Amino acid sequence: MNLTIGLGLAATRPALAPVLDVFQGQIYAAYGLGRLLSSYTGPGVRVRRSSDGAETDIGFTALGALDVAALLAFSGAGSAFVVTWYDQSGNGRHATQTVTASQPRLVNAGVVDIGPNGRPVLVFTGAQSFGIAGAAGFARNASDLTVGAAAMSSATSLSSGFFTASRGGNLSWYRVGLLHTPTLGSVRFASSGDDADNPPFASRAYAPGAWARLIGRGRFLAGEAEIAINGGFSTVALGTTTPTVDNDGVARIAIAPNSGVPLTGQMSALVLSRAALDIAPLDAALQGIMP
Repeated sequence: MNLTIGLGLAATRPALAPVLDVFQGQIYAAYGLGRLLSSYTGPGVRVRRSSDGAETDIGFTALGALDVAALLAFSGAGSAFVVTWYDQSGNGRHATQTVTASQPRLVNAGVVDIGPNGRPVLVFTGAQSFGIAGAAGFARNASDLTVGAAAMSSATSLSSGFFTASRGGNLSWYRVGLLHTPTLGSVRFASSGDDADNPPFASRAYAPGAWARLIGRGRFLAGEAEIAINGGFSTVALGTTTPTVDNDGVARIAIAPNSGVPLTGQMSALVLSRAALDIAPLDAALQGIMP
């Protein structure tokens, strides 16, 4: 079989279902390369092609998969990079990147980037990231927060981030961070009720290059931070039992706190909630869309 044709067919494989419907009303923002909520009818991504810089929106097929046929017809023999990753929650908190060199790749020289299950992925090479519009209040005066991702980090030295919510533009003062720390051999979920440098974190072992279902929860009134990786679960005490501080911050995808190093790896979905989502059904949802 011709490799390019085979990859194109594999990348049309749909998600099992709109997997976040069970959390309807609890989602702050949701990003995916398949339809995550049946109520969402908009596009999945806006892409820029390398040949001439033109942009277009790419939606989903009737089965809920990213419309790879439209994507490849637009990108041609060139590559395609994501300008906007649309928020499927209906809240309009789209993830954007206007700097071309900082836009993650979705098509490489006419071939869709795919994961081990044949579904599309975003490729980050250590220089790409998104800011999230309208998300300044994500970690503001929160009793609970949840971050879930289907992602992979191949970083081997500096910490590589999946998601960060920080105070203003200062990444060293952050309330939430989901990141891979290669020197510790782990993925960590850090969360704090106040603006703290290096807040408490829960961690679990992680090997670079492994696709994983990553879930972090900050339960601030309960005084706990929790992390789950592929169903395995760890928790740590925060030391306080208060909501987060009452001011706005900045939310970013694929940026590490402290170092500010962008992700080296891949990602296909990210879910944010200002609630303590049940870990088991969220893990099952992520498993259903693993790329």
